[in-house]
Amino acid sequence: MKIKTNCLQLLEMIPDELLENLERCTEVNHQVKKLTGKIIFKLLLFSLLNSERLSLRVIETFYNSKQFQIFSGKDDGTTRHTTISDRLINVKSDFFEKIFEYLSEKFRESVYKSSNIRRFDSTLVSISSKLLKTGIQTGGTVETKQMKYTISLSGDFPDSVRICSTQREVSEEIALKKAILELEYDENSIIVFDRGLQRRKTFCDFTDEGILFVGRLKNRVDCKEVRKFKEIKGRKSKTLKLKKDMIVYFKGGNGKLIKKELRLITAISLKTEEELKFVTNITSLNAREITDIYAQRWDIEVFFRFIKQELNLKHFVSRNENGIRVLLYMTLIASILLLAYKKKNNLSGYKIMKLRFTQELEMEIIKEIVLLCNGDISRMSSTNNAPP
Repeated sequence: MKIKTNCLQLLEMIPDELLENLERCTEVNHQVKKLTGKIIFKLLLFSLLNSERLSLRVIETFYNSKQFQIFSGKDDGTTRHTTISDRLINVKSDFFEKIFEYLSEKFRESVYKSSNIRRFDSTLVSISSKLLKTGIQTGGTVETKQMKYTISLSGDFPDSVRICSTQREVSEEIALKKAILELEYDENSIIVFDRGLQRRKTFCDFTDEGILFVGRLKNRVDCKEVRKFKEIKGRKSKTLKLKKDMIVYFKGGNGKLIKKELRLITAISLKTEEELKFVTNITSLNAREITDIYAQRWDIEVFFRFIKQELNLKHFVSRNENGIRVLLYMTLIASILLLAYKKKNNLSGYKIMKLRFTQELEMEIIKEIVLLCNGDISRMSSTNNAPP
């Protein structure tokens, strides 16, 4: 299969000049000479792409390898995993955040057609409470804590992330709402979320803020029909039989009607015959278009599975909140590069996408090593093969 866009072309979209400018504006290298922001960025990216399961010792081995020296352009030299651990604890995470923001916007403009649909969801990563002082406690056990983060997906790209830092944010009613309200949107943007958000006041708050949304309700709905929006009974989408489309007033937590008009669409699953209820404040689209928009929410579930299985975000190398933040941004940066590679080269499957990308990168590094040795590989005294 012919590759249209190779790994180096994508990596060139994060030039050294950009990294050095961000180093200066974030002062990430204050009193640091060896593990600069640029080198830590390249080290974590190289490690995420080339390892099935990261550890500090694996990252140390990568740093000390000839392959990483070629990839990063660093001077020859070694470091210890304890030094890397200390640097992750103290390095300024906003350096990595700015790279993520730059890259997300860059690829959205150059690779994908703009999408007005932004899907939101949260996920959890478990960490032993003996190793992590911060974090969220869930369930009855005190032996583990959870790091919770909320991501939005625009097109196939992650374009925002919010790390939940308070115990109250174990509730999606708080965490997801905060993540949505903290961002700015174009006038045509449509926010999509799952049944984690159910409070009727939240729907009203979004409407007051001019945020268009599509969500799904739990089956029990207390409301008063204001009027029929459109007759849809008997119409179908690919997966649903449409039943009702109404403008309603919902009842709040106190049982009183909230007199703000919202739209309630009821449908039946063609596969399970389950009744499904969708809520929205959009009146310019028909019921089938609304339910089709909600169906796109599944893309973010696929994305979470991808970053957990292929980029190992079910496991954090650092047990420090700052280090976790850095690794989260780096994982999202790696995901953007891989997803762009997948899209540009019309690849299917996430595992194959990553394998092809890393094989290409390995071949480019081998070419550089051969050039440095003038074709005699034995002249390279220490290649220090990195772990698989």
